[in-house]
Amino acid sequence: MSKVYNMYSLLLILCFIVTSCSLRSANQPSGQLPDGWRESSLEVDDLTRWYRIYIPDPLPDNPALVLYLHGGTLSMRSLFSPLLDGTKTWLEIAENEGVILLVPNGVNPETGDTFGNDQNWNDLRPDQAAGQSTVDDVSFILALLDEIATELPINNNRVYVTGASNGGFMTYRLLIEAPDRFAASAAFIANLPDLDGELPLPKEPTPLMIANGTDDPLIPWDGGMVGKDRGMVISAEETVVWWITANRADPSQLISRLLPEINPDDHCQVRMDYYPAAEGGADVLFYAILGGGHTMPSVDHIGLDNRITRRLFGPVCREVEGVRLAWDFFNDQPELE
Repeated sequence: MSKVYNMYSLLLILCFIVTSCSLRSANQPSGQLPDGWRESSLEVDDLTRWYRIYIPDPLPDNPALVLYLHGGTLSMRSLFSPLLDGTKTWLEIAENEGVILLVPNGVNPETGDTFGNDQNWNDLRPDQAAGQSTVDDVSFILALLDEIATELPINNNRVYVTGASNGGFMTYRLLIEAPDRFAASAAFIANLPDLDGELPLPKEPTPLMIANGTDDPLIPWDGGMVGKDRGMVISAEETVVWWITANRADPSQLISRLLPEINPDDHCQVRMDYYPAAEGGADVLFYAILGGGHTMPSVDHIGLDNRITRRLFGPVCREVEGVRLAWDFFNDQPELE
């Protein structure tokens, strides 16, 4: 599996070269960003932390904000690669729905660099797991949300968080440590860590959508080690059960069904499991991507899909638009009180 991660890093480098997303172009001034975007920084814990933000024009009254957390070894610039998969749909939603899209940058765990492209989040996995950062990313993200709220008239009752892989792990951490800040959340291709002690339950529930692929070669569906030494995780189904308890959802009211197949050639099907909130609880919505890999399910944006990428990340499921499912889930949830 270490060979997988070496190939993974090489592929990312190639992608940045092909798409002009090298470090040189990453250092371009924010004035060269697409319309509506700006790049800025914030001092937190004696570190200069970076982020990108999309501000609709015209700015709606009380706009919602989506906090998007990039995956491990990626960065805030990843959304701008033309080879990106269905995750780029967040750009379309932000523009078409008048949503503020906030994309912070993680930290390079080897160098401490806060600006570059090879970044990770300090998620719930133990510090000794390979690739883990020890920076307090929760404090950074909360400080960033506070800063944006002073600059823009955002609807603080409609702040949502989402991420995939390492960004999905970080989404879980935010829900456990700061659930009062988010109206709903969505985590893709991420299981909870398998720790020596029990994870603390959040003080309050947050509506959560989870989507995992059964054929994910990096985050094992049945649980186990992520890569060679990147931390143990529990299974996808155990992760869902944990969140049903944490969110006080009602498993006796489960609604489960297979979604219609629209692309038979992708050898994938999607099962939806919906656990409605019990008294004082929050919904848990689980999409089992049957035959899907370590990829964002997408009908319209399959990204770089070839024999090499399928070997590294598994197949792309072309049955649903994963980001659209998340946005629909966010809109179905009540605002924070």
